[in-house]
Amino acid sequence: MAARLLVLGSTGRIGRFLRRAWAEPPEGLVPVWHGRDASADLQWDMLSAPYPGGAARVVLGLAGVTDRTGRLEDNVALGLAGCRAAEAAGAAHVFLLSSGAIYGSARSEDLREEDEPAPDTAYGAAKLRMEQEALDWSRTVGTGLTILRLGNVAGADALLGPKRPPGQAIVLDPVPGGRGPVRTYIGPQSLAAVLARLARLADAGVALPSILNLGAPPPVDMADLLEAAGLDWRWGPPRPGVIPRVGLALDRLAALCPLPPDAGAPDRLVDEWRALA
Repeated sequence: MAARLLVLGSTGRIGRFLRRAWAEPPEGLVPVWHGRDASADLQWDMLSAPYPGGAARVVLGLAGVTDRTGRLEDNVALGLAGCRAAEAAGAAHVFLLSSGAIYGSARSEDLREEDEPAPDTAYGAAKLRMEQEALDWSRTVGTGLTILRLGNVAGADALLGPKRPPGQAIVLDPVPGGRGPVRTYIGPQSLAAVLARLARLADAGVALPSILNLGAPPPVDMADLLEAAGLDWRWGPPRPGVIPRVGLALDRLAALCPLPPDAGAPDRLVDEWRALA
């Protein structure tokens, strides 16, 4: 019997990609899409009302805000609302989307789940507080929880995602001794496959880590990504504060959800984005 997968925050950029990728429900799963508009299966304001829905086996919490879309502290409230929804739904496991921003940026090596968080942005600090509150909830209630520390999703990011006026080139910061900044990315189709597999593992009762980095290896040069996309771009002037590299260690994810060898290649990232755009 297929398991009900409650997807919270399905009207954001990542949620919209998932809805397209899962137009045919993944094997063994029945997605229930939450949002605050008529396109959702479940309409619910997570910040002002208790969970009104029915049972679910697994909960995937995508809901969150940036400093451009809301109050950063709401990330804590949204994460806890997702936890309480999982508890009310009788879910066996909840996945909450966090960010690699909780690690901070002043490191050259790939960031591992066991590394001490050191956020250097208000967004990263808010996501870290969300993680801590949710982990406390999980220990108290006993419901399984996995924090997903996501890198960048091709097409849902600040580089490829925004629509720009015709003739306006993207400006990329050069990196001393290199080309562009290097970041961990994942394509939306690969992301959908990983999330479906994780949900099936949770439904089957497989023990899952409490924290899991999420991306596709290896980290990609953003200049290579722009060239693969064929977008109009140029180098900006040298900027002292540019962060050369933020890479996530993905060994733990690979053991659970193997990805194709080229999943992090610029051409594939772009193809996956455009397939679901």
